[in-house]
Amino acid sequence: MKPLDASTLIDELLQHGRLVSLLAVDPYGNPALYQILSPEAEVFPRIAIFENDREYTAFADDFPMEERVEFRVDMYARENILAPLNSALHEAMRRLGFRRAAQAEDGYIDDYDIYVKSATYEIREQLPLPWD
Repeated sequence: MKPLDASTLIDELLQHGRLVSLLAVDPYGNPALYQILSPEAEVFPRIAIFENDREYTAFADDFPMEERVEFRVDMYARENILAPLNSALHEAMRRLGFRRAAQAEDGYIDDYDIYVKSATYEIREQLPLPWD
């Protein structure tokens, strides 16, 4: 995998057929998997990914050896399909080496008639050392 950021994570998640099959397709023919906010407000179900945190967690001779990266993943749907969507997301994230750090209960926003769920995932990446 390339250096990890939200854009790279989305590219990797798009390779997981089960997850992609549960998402809507936007007017441009792309699965509704977005970095930060959706440009298409009425495309459901969709997923938005936000980078929450990034920190060095191990050092050698004052050089970082490991980095922990945390992402928040929000799922939105008009019908309550959050359980299968969450299951497919979790399977894809585990295959990519992530661990689920937190998960919110399923929610419903009355004003917008939208079901929502958030999960937080983290991964630890080994960094190249400057003397290698």
